[in-house]
Amino acid sequence: MDKKTACAHVPDPKIFDFTSRDAIIYALGVGARAKEDLSYVYENNESFKVLPSFIVAPGFEAMMLLGWPGIEFDLPRVLHGEQYIEIYHPIPSEGKLKSEARVVDILDKGSAALILSNITTYDESGKKIAMQQFSTFQSGAGNFGGERTSTYEIKALPVPDRAPDAVIEQKTTVDQAALYRMGSGDMNPLHVDPEFAKMSGFKTPILHGLCTLGFATRHVIAAWADNDSDRFKAIKVRFSSPVLPGQTLVTETWKNGNRIHFQSKVKETGKVVISNGYVDLHKASEKPTVPSDLASKL
Repeated sequence: MDKKTACAHVPDPKIFDFTSRDAIIYALGVGARAKEDLSYVYENNESFKVLPSFIVAPGFEAMMLLGWPGIEFDLPRVLHGEQYIEIYHPIPSEGKLKSEARVVDILDKGSAALILSNITTYDESGKKIAMQQFSTFQSGAGNFGGERTSTYEIKALPVPDRAPDAVIEQKTTVDQAALYRMGSGDMNPLHVDPEFAKMSGFKTPILHGLCTLGFATRHVIAAWADNDSDRFKAIKVRFSSPVLPGQTLVTETWKNGNRIHFQSKVKETGKVVISNGYVDLHKASEKPTVPSDLASKL
């Protein structure tokens, strides 16, 4: 890893051209349903909106580390460690978005290098609508003499040590990853190709971490923001364990003012798959509202 070269590289901005159809496919990919989420899956709905986590689609397209100067990139050894998203203005329902990517730091974690990449996205008028940080581990690329911590790193936060205030659960489908990759642009074969999954150390293809993030985003907005994505401000997560398509996601939430701490588990195994997560809302509801069919049955 050559941190100086990687951080100095300024790639051309990426233009992401999309329509409401793309936003709807993404919403379906993260479990949105026509009954409760019509405003996210029907373009003619008077309240049609784009889920804030859809911003990962233009962000992912801009953050292509393969071929990035100074980066040793080996796709089968890449692990998405953490993600931060902050939305400054609602994402438009269609148009062109311009995203600028920068590697802001590379940390030496011994057995791996941790690459911190920031992506800033603008609408067609030049207004900044979002910023996100991808934290990517490159296994086997550590021990290059770098720092272990960084002031650029946006930290995850532990959840409170008490019973959650609201719990939401939703079963994924066996085809969840295949659908999500179509809506997000994350075409990593790890999530659909059994042979590639084995090369990466998994018995079977796994769900995208960002798909799990999308489910959690929806769950928190539904429970604590009356399903109004305009009240969403930011999300931070740490990916702790893989999810298999078809497993049930359980999102445990704790209210702390306008910050909703959360973690996601797999119901069938009890494993925490997103840890130290939080969502910041512009205004959180005083009490949660959870659709009856998503109320936890734990």
